[in-house]
Order: sequence, then C-alpha cells, then structure tokens
Amino acid sequence: MMEAAGAEKYQVLVAGAGPVGMCTAIDLALRGVSVFICEPRAPDQYGVGKVNLTNARSMEHFRRWGIADRLRANDPIPSTVIRDLTMSTRANGFIIFNAVGGNEWREPMPIASEKPEWAPFQAIEKTLRERVLELPNITFSSFSSAVDFVQDEKGVELTYEKDGQTKTVSGQYLVVADGPYSSLRRKINLRLEGETIFRNFSWYFRAPELSKLFEKTQLSSHTFFLNDDAYGDLLAPQSENDHWVYMVSPTPEGVDPKDWDTVKKMLFRSVGQEFETSEEQGWEWGSHARMTRTFNFGRAFLAGDAAHLTPPFGGFGMNMGVGDAADLGWKISAMLDGWGGPQLLESYTLERREVCKFIIEGSVHNNRLWGKALVKEYMEEDSERGEQVRAEVRDVIIKEKTQQFKSLGAQFGYRYTGSPIIVGDGSELPPLHYGDYIPTSIPGYRAPHVWLQKEDSLYDHFGTGFCLLVLCAEVDTAPLEAAADDAGLPLKVWRLDNADVRAQYDRKLTLIRPDQHVAWRGDALPDDCRHLVDVVRGAAQYR
Repeated sequence: MMEAAGAEKYQVLVAGAGPVGMCTAIDLALRGVSVFICEPRAPDQYGVGKVNLTNARSMEHFRRWGIADRLRANDPIPSTVIRDLTMSTRANGFIIFNAVGGNEWREPMPIASEKPEWAPFQAIEKTLRERVLELPNITFSSFSSAVDFVQDEKGVELTYEKDGQTKTVSGQYLVVADGPYSSLRRKINLRLEGETIFRNFSWYFRAPELSKLFEKTQLSSHTFFLNDDAYGDLLAPQSENDHWVYMVSPTPEGVDPKDWDTVKKMLFRSVGQEFETSEEQGWEWGSHARMTRTFNFGRAFLAGDAAHLTPPFGGFGMNMGVGDAADLGWKISAMLDGWGGPQLLESYTLERREVCKFIIEGSVHNNRLWGKALVKEYMEEDSERGEQVRAEVRDVIIKEKTQQFKSLGAQFGYRYTGSPIIVGDGSELPPLHYGDYIPTSIPGYRAPHVWLQKEDSLYDHFGTGFCLLVLCAEVDTAPLEAAADDAGLPLKVWRLDNADVRAQYDRKLTLIRPDQHVAWRGDALPDDCRHLVDVVRGAAQYR
C-alpha cells in the first residue's frame, strides 16, 4: 500500500462516532492507543428517539471507562417519571401489567457492578462525546464522512470527505462503526443477511400537557398500549422539556407513517384524549434480524449496526455494539503492544457473532409477541369480564414476555466457550436463557460479580490487563507470572480472602481477561504455564 502524501498517522481509525464507535475509541484510548474518529455531525449534535436503555452490562463497561455516573448526571428525565415498564389499555385506562424497575433497578443487585440507566439517546451520545473530546489521544473529526479504505499487511488508509475536500489518514487497524447503511461495509461486499420482521415508525414531538394525562394509570419511562385498536404502540418521555417519542410496531395496514395528522389521531386514541403538540419529526425504520457473515476483514473490523441488527424489543441494538467495543478494544491494543498472537483478532467474530445470534433470536420472539398478538376482546371493558380478560393477558405477558424486560441471561449469561482463546475445563455448560441468569466461573463466561463492600465492586480491582484471582494462600503463582512477563502479557495477581467470592468461584485460581470474562480456571497452575499464556493471547492452540 502506497501511503498517501501528507496523510496523518494514528494507530487505530474509527469510522462513525455513534455510541459504538465512541465506545471503541474510548476503550482504546484508555489503553494508550492513538485514535482518529470521523463523524458527519457536529461535535454537539446528538441523535433523538432511537435508544433509551443502557443496560446493566453496558453500564459495567461505562464504569470501567469512567462515565457511568456521568450518564446518570446527564439524564434529563425528571424523577417524577417512574423507571418502570407499563402496559396499559390507554393513558386514562387500565394497567394490565407493570414491570417494576423494568428499565432501571431501584437498588444495586449482587450480580452486577452497575444498574441499568434509562436515559434518552441524546444523553447517551452527549456522555460518550464528552469523554471522547477530553481524551488527548483521540482526534475527533466532525463534519467528516468516511468514503473508502484500502489495506495491506502493514496498515490501513481511510479516505473521508470534509468541507468539500477529500482527505486521507493512515493507521494499523480500522473499526467500521458507521451504522446499518455503512458505505465502507458495502465497499468490501459484506451484506447484512437475514430478514426484516416488521416495518415500523417513530415520531418525536413536544407536548407540555401530556404528562398530566397519566393520572389514572402511571407515568412510566415506557408505556405500551394494548387496546381494541391494536396499534402496537408505545410512548416514552425524552427530555425535561416535555419531549416524547411515539413508536408503532408494526406499521398498521393502510397507515402512512409520514402523515402526522393520521399518526396524531392514533396517538390521541391511545392516550384517550387530544392535546397540543409541536416540533414534530418522524422516521420509518425496520425490525431486523440480520448479521454479516463475518465481522473481520483483514485489518478492518465491523462493529455495532454495521455488523448486526436486532429488533428493539429487549433493548439490545446499541448494547450489543457496546459489547463489540469491549471485546475488540483490548484485542487491538494487545496487537499494538506486541503481545497479541495471530489468532487473537480472529477470535472477535468467533466470540461476538454467536452472542449476537443468541440475542437477536430472543429479541425476534419479543417483537413478534406484540400488538395484535396480545389484544383480546373486552380487555377495555370496565367490568368483571373485562378484568378477567386483562388478567388472562397479564398471565400471557408474565409467561411469554417477561424475558424482554428482565433479559438478565442475555446481558450476563452469554458465553465465549467456543473461542480458541478460552481454555475450557470440561464442565457441563448451563443452558442459554435470554431472561434468567445464574452466575458461573466456567471459562468463557463473564466472571461472577461480588460486592466487597458498599460501592466497592470486585470488578474495580481487576485492572486493565489480565487478572489472576487467587483464593488460597498456598499457591505459588511465580511460574505463571514469569510466563506472562516473558510473553509481554499484562498480568495482575490478586490474592483475596473473601467468603462471598469463594462462594461464586469454584476454583482456587481464575484467570480473568481484560473484558471481565474468564479465560481459564483451576485448583493448581498447569505444568506448562507458557502454553496457557500463549493460548489466551491467541498465539497457540490449546492442546
């Protein structure tokens, strides 16, 4: 590859400064990597109405990146909006089901170092953008659109357009995070393969009087409507200034999603009365179940919506991409620091694609079981018969749809057990479950979480490299430390005497990766510690 004259040089190039691109840039920068990230929007321009939930697993990464509390501080939604997920007939009708804490837990849970945060998309992007702009080794190029790239065995050159000019930057790796319509993905002829479940639409608007119309039910962070109209619609507050998003999935037959007058009438019916609106903007979108066949393309890596699309019912669209960033960041950094092996980056697709497939399948189930599928005759009737019908619908929701609001298995219970950089121990694997989560220290799983004291998480002590958690005093860890040092692999040895931790970890020794997943465990070190080190850094196959 001929390097363009005058091209600026960085270690990693990121195309797209949506949440996933920014998460990747932050993870890399905190590991000392120089990053160039380009974005068509202005530095202070944020999206609206697309994402509201940063789930607990993503918040654990936000905690590592120093922005979990900042996101909470940037959340503009007042505390008068209860962070529940409510299903009612209409705003002035009957509550059918209420998932308490369905969007945001009331209190910290033992299983996680963070609570989920329900905050509108502009708060999420603002939080990430602030972090990007304050890290000195990230160069943020606004009003810049990635248009092409070339690569060879030495590096990558990215071409982008800014201010009517074509410019070029060079780096060793490229992260493609420019969304579902990625121009760079199309350049390499990778398609998002799968199906479109439904066509949907959303409208963002301001309505100062709307919050007062929920007095009979409850003003929640998400209100889903189930009534005779069967629109499959929901309302969610979006700002401290009475902005809302109204979403319909799927688009009803005969409805023009671009016609606000028609959509407004639907909205008024679901709320139960008319009210003033302004600042309306709407868009169409799809519930997709799609992935590319690989997330790797030489020195380029697809992340977020450029690699996979999921229905929104479960809240994993952005959150899957945050998981991509957490998996990819430490691996690219390892290669740049010289201790990553030739199989390390190959493991990115092998780990993340199976996880995304599992989550997408569960989210498809959530999306299909909605709207007309949950509507029954008489459910709006103020009578004993009506209450009986609502109870029947409530039972169906609890049995079939609770996983959408709970999703603990999809957040914490996914696994990388088939990865070539995980050393398994032959333990029987628990079944995958979208809704339920049982902590386990089996290699490939997220390390079990424990609170050591109030606000003192076990995860806070792992560090940024590998961590050997030692739960007994008599083990000599010197052979593994020497092997790690010889390979250049960053390793922290942490000896801990804690009964709660021992109750969650089944072995005396647990090797934990930089992304908080278990790489290996045992009651004694292996005979060949160098081989173990080489496997987990992608330099050898496990034998």
